[in-house]
Amino acid sequence: MSQKSRISLMSANSLVRAIALSCIFAMLTFAAMPRMGLSDVPELPKGDGTGDTPDMFIKMVPGLAGPVVKTNEQVRLSSLRGKICILDMFWSQCPHCEEHAPHMVDYYNQYRQRGLNILGLATDTQDKVEDVKNFMRKAKITYPVGFITTEVIAYYADSKNRGVPQMVIFGQDGKMVKRLIGWNAQIEQELKQTIEQLFPAKPGNKTSGK
Repeated sequence: MSQKSRISLMSANSLVRAIALSCIFAMLTFAAMPRMGLSDVPELPKGDGTGDTPDMFIKMVPGLAGPVVKTNEQVRLSSLRGKICILDMFWSQCPHCEEHAPHMVDYYNQYRQRGLNILGLATDTQDKVEDVKNFMRKAKITYPVGFITTEVIAYYADSKNRGVPQMVIFGQDGKMVKRLIGWNAQIEQELKQTIEQLFPAKPGNKTSGK
């Protein structure tokens, strides 16, 4: 085999490996970082600073922030407490993230009038902002998106599984209800059921209670 052929084969193999690893968390640079949060159920920060979780500021993707965010510059995670909220961690180059993002848009459009908030968190570095914007345009994302931070990773991401997409769901009390990693039909159904269960029954609906 010629040297040129060997180089071509090596390049092809590298591409296959890159695709296979494309949905491994883009925050791998932080993977060795010890978990900063508590061992119990993660919580969103409290605005008055009385909680065990420090407040965190997320730098937003400029020009494409959604209605939850007051400015295009940053958002405080404590501002999401008291609402049903999903932190949706993704990487703009991840095929599974591209598949799941339009479904998140559908859920946001379906449930936001009932109080659902979604905050997208790109694991891309901030110099890749155009990649993130392209991802948002392709998926037609209307909810706010910012860049993930080391603090968010330490407190909310799964410490053993760095895969994306990774969705962390919080109830109105600010406590994590569920964490879902990856995307398939089963995860989609589990996400929908979790969202539905967090909302109070609509007026006129009978419950099975006594």
